[in-house]
Amino acid sequence: MKNIGKRIKELRLKRGLTQEKLAELLGITYKAVSKWECGLTLPDISMIVPLASVLEVSTDTLFGLSENDETEDILNIISNVDSVKAYRNLDSYLKAYEILTDGLKKHPGNLIIMNNCMNLGVSLSLPENGWIYAGDRAKDIAAETVRQAKFIIANSKNNSDILNARKSLVFLYCTRGEYDLATIEARNFPVRPDFTLYSNMAIVNEYMENHKRTQAYLCSSIDYTLQAVEDDIARLGKAYYNDGKYEDAICVYERFFTMLDVIFKGETPQNYHDFDSGDCYLLLAKAYIATGNNQKALDAVEKSVMYYIDLYNGTEDENITWLGKIKTPLLKGTEAYTVFPKSIIKEKLSAKLACEDIRVLKEENRFKELQNIVDRL
Repeated sequence: MKNIGKRIKELRLKRGLTQEKLAELLGITYKAVSKWECGLTLPDISMIVPLASVLEVSTDTLFGLSENDETEDILNIISNVDSVKAYRNLDSYLKAYEILTDGLKKHPGNLIIMNNCMNLGVSLSLPENGWIYAGDRAKDIAAETVRQAKFIIANSKNNSDILNARKSLVFLYCTRGEYDLATIEARNFPVRPDFTLYSNMAIVNEYMENHKRTQAYLCSSIDYTLQAVEDDIARLGKAYYNDGKYEDAICVYERFFTMLDVIFKGETPQNYHDFDSGDCYLLLAKAYIATGNNQKALDAVEKSVMYYIDLYNGTEDENITWLGKIKTPLLKGTEAYTVFPKSIIKEKLSAKLACEDIRVLKEENRFKELQNIVDRL
């Protein structure tokens, strides 16, 4: 292991810091830094994590351990997080969050861990997220998540990660009522929807006459575009509904489903909008209920439930993907596919049918039949 003083000097110079600047960032005198680097003294144990953070390395790297060991440890942390989380179990998500925050103490400033921690922090911080909302802990988690997002924006060189961090700030600031700050972040986003990786990689491969890759990139781009369209459709329908314009909300949802029918022509279209946060079928049912048309509302609920029942019955695999189900040339080459475990369908559908927005339908025979189908899964 290298002398830690020499290691500090190497990392300081790599960051372009003077001894004075490093001391200022740590809140100590530059003479203390000089003594470390000369090997006259060692940093106090309380300075190790702040020192690693300022130098943008892990504590392992600070002590000269192998970067390969560090990478493996980071991947193990992420893998551990994924294995801990259990659907509709808030405690498991809080445990995953603690694993990530502990990982950041060991690897200060690591952008892989920080991105994962920020994304989970957003989920735990927003009241509209239902069962995953962290309740009393949400305020503290939100404050830390804001700090992490700002760090990513300042230090990442990956535009996607930076935009994701800015999107996180938009949600977090809105939740805190800081709409001026949310607006500032929102204005950092491009106006055009084709400023994306897949769209531009398609241009490159088109000029290279690499036609198969061009197809894959464009199919992936269209796939993500449909995901963004459905998210906007859900938000637009909600906006009309909340403004009392129920017929407009119904029209928005119905036309979206008509568009999907044209694109997929009887295939199984991917349900892009996660139904924990607002299945468009369920939103359509809510709008129909507001107009007094409960039978149309039941049609929408039935379509939503049977969509997943058909997926459940259509495969014996443990995981469900859409790759083998998409035939339309608009999307069949997509690399932006979704996979989810078949085992959670019953739990998800039970939660859907328990939604308060459709409570008025629960005494209808058709609704009871749907409930029985789900119960028998």
